Amino acid sequence: MALTVEGLEGHVRTVITARSLDEMSAFLEPILAVLASPELLGRSFLHGMGSNSSRDYPGVLEALAHLCSKEHNPWAVEASERIRAISLTVLVERPVPAEAPDLSGDSASAEDQVSCDLSVSVHKPSGSAPLSPASGNCAVFATSMLLVALLPLMADALPRDANGICVIPHRHKMEQQAAGEDSMYFNSSGRLAFRTNKVCDNCQTRIMDRHFYHCAENCDIDFCENCHHKLQEVFDAFFERSGENKDEDRERRHDRLTWVITVMDRVAYQILHLSPDDRKHLANEFAFEWPTNMFERFIRVVIDVVNAKVVHVQDVKDIQSDEKFWYAMGLLQFLYSANALPCNTMRLDEQNARGPKIEYDHFILEGINKCEPISEWQRWRDHPSAKVPEVLDMDEFGLTADFCSFLTHNNLVPVSFRRVCLLCDIWEQIQLEMGRVIPLHVKVRRTPCLLLEDVLKSFEGRSDSELRRPLRVTFEDEEGAGPGVTKEFFQVALRSFLDGSTEQRLFRYNEHERTYWFNEEVDQRDAFRACGILLGQAVLNNVLVPNIFPKVLYELLLRTLESPCARPVGLEDLAAVSKETAQSLQLVLDYGADDIDTVFGDLATNHLPAGCPLSQDTKAAFVQAYVEWYLSGRIEAQLTPLSEGFRAILGGSVLLRTMVDAVQLEKIVCGGSVAVDVAAIRRGAACEGWSRAEEADYLGAFWRIIEDFSESERMQFVVFVTASDRVPLRGWQDLQLTVQKNGVGDDRLPTAHTCFSQLLLPKYSSTEKLRQNLLLAVANSEGFGLR
Repeated sequence: MALTVEGLEGHVRTVITARSLDEMSAFLEPILAVLASPELLGRSFLHGMGSNSSRDYPGVLEALAHLCSKEHNPWAVEASERIRAISLTVLVERPVPAEAPDLSGDSASAEDQVSCDLSVSVHKPSGSAPLSPASGNCAVFATSMLLVALLPLMADALPRDANGICVIPHRHKMEQQAAGEDSMYFNSSGRLAFRTNKVCDNCQTRIMDRHFYHCAENCDIDFCENCHHKLQEVFDAFFERSGENKDEDRERRHDRLTWVITVMDRVAYQILHLSPDDRKHLANEFAFEWPTNMFERFIRVVIDVVNAKVVHVQDVKDIQSDEKFWYAMGLLQFLYSANALPCNTMRLDEQNARGPKIEYDHFILEGINKCEPISEWQRWRDHPSAKVPEVLDMDEFGLTADFCSFLTHNNLVPVSFRRVCLLCDIWEQIQLEMGRVIPLHVKVRRTPCLLLEDVLKSFEGRSDSELRRPLRVTFEDEEGAGPGVTKEFFQVALRSFLDGSTEQRLFRYNEHERTYWFNEEVDQRDAFRACGILLGQAVLNNVLVPNIFPKVLYELLLRTLESPCARPVGLEDLAAVSKETAQSLQLVLDYGADDIDTVFGDLATNHLPAGCPLSQDTKAAFVQAYVEWYLSGRIEAQLTPLSEGFRAILGGSVLLRTMVDAVQLEKIVCGGSVAVDVAAIRRGAACEGWSRAEEADYLGAFWRIIEDFSESERMQFVVFVTASDRVPLRGWQDLQLTVQKNGVGDDRLPTAHTCFSQLLLPKYSSTEKLRQNLLLAVANSEGFGLR
């Protein structure tokens, strides 16, 4: 029979107080019977009567969370196992098409091998039936309620690596490999290295250690020694926290680990094969009936599953063959569309439509950063116009070559991955034009006004194809060259352009917003063009620049590229440039009296068609025209050459012109801005010149000191060692800080080579002296872009 939430809570209490396993099983039976029957599940846990009834999702979630909690229920492990097993009997497993290849044996994915025979015997209640896509509204409500019931078991069901990304073990044993003696060499920093011609599938860096790990069944997957050991520690710690049986065989442990993946595979198949009407009905249930925190929690589960699977998709050459993975991507797109439904609705008491249910950033798949950007870009190049179909509206869901590409799912791909793909796209254009890539040599003097003069001369008279060459920068009377010098050049050059190395400043500084905007009184076309070239070249040379311009600039740059991702500018964009002007225009929109032309008519001059007075009917058009003029027409003499310079470098990229919006472009050029994560910086840091004992004791104290800094002091430390306050695109762990020992003694301060993110740290006599000198050095650092 159907259950109320009160009835469910009563059964949970009796399960918790059971005195034996048999008694617990009997008390659990009514709950399992409802979960196993779509018909019962669709009629259970209702508030109200008839058409006014609604489902008590929070009540069900709380009761099931109590049932599965070891803290509250001594039978939690046994109850959880039975619920997991029931879920696998209820959810439909995707039928294998007759023409599909045989996935049995070694080539089968880990999810295909999951057994329903868990560690306890499962009694399937009578009357249970699998959910079917053809079951109509009953399946919609039953699916929705079953997901809520399973949420306590699905949340945090997978181990996470040091960066918080969910991972699962490779399905085959990883065997240690050793590079040959003939592959040994010394790298640029004088360290012994080996040419393995391998890239780690976890950290995406070249493997240069002698020992690494490769799949015993010869799947296309390799781990560096460091990642292999760290991942093994992650898995061991996860099983220990879960209270798993250490003596359990590897396959059985793996099956238990991948239960949530199996469930999500089947949920994805079921939802995507609902009828269009039922699919929309379920989307509305997610968007308007599920509590926001519950919906966000479920999204996190799906993201975790996809992140855990994504690195294994590239284990085989034909990524389209992993249909279950792409169904999971389809489910995520369905949920993305459901999340956007509130944007199209407006309640009677609301003046504007609501935003999405949760922020779109929650859908980003950071695990894609572990995949090979070059391979993915090559796949996208074969389908450059591919777009994700509207999963919510399509008559019948099916996988296509267009769909089975990460870059097709533009809304889910992290900006860091897209940036590398963008560089692949640009480099191909350069190689097609030039054949052999010859860097553009730029020699400059360090004095700001002279440097600016040298930059203008270097770019003067050159064609777009010449300017698109990567830079090789040297400073006059200095021998240094390479990536570090190039990074330093961009810092110094952009500072020269911004801070007035000419008679008139090219840009004005906005103290409130801490950004720069065009000085419309300056007519120096070559200087603005050179500034645009520098912004484009920074991307080409893989250098992040400070976030010194408001987002609307990137919107305008996309507009000049004729990108479909460019959107019309509005009052919020104007407010980032001139808050006072935006407030004045908002007064026009808010003014409701008929004498609006008398009050604001002078402001509307030249921004409405001749003979068209300002009125309640025309005020919206006037405000939009004024915004367009202020952010475009008013600065045309400055914006046009800057856009031309930027387009000369990056305008040939089809990917940039079609798949990047303004927010993403800003992150591609500048990186992100988030609180400093000291633990993440430490994970990605390297030490040079320290003994093992010093690394453990002295550097341990150093990191604890940085951890104890205030947020502003942490940011100052980042500026001190990198000259930038921007987080790397892949997170703080990618800062690649090197802490090098710089002698012994209390009479010197820490110093830094910002172009190499290298901290030169003396060894002091005490921890207190270390703290004092760090604070003193950091406090006197000068950060570019910070005021």
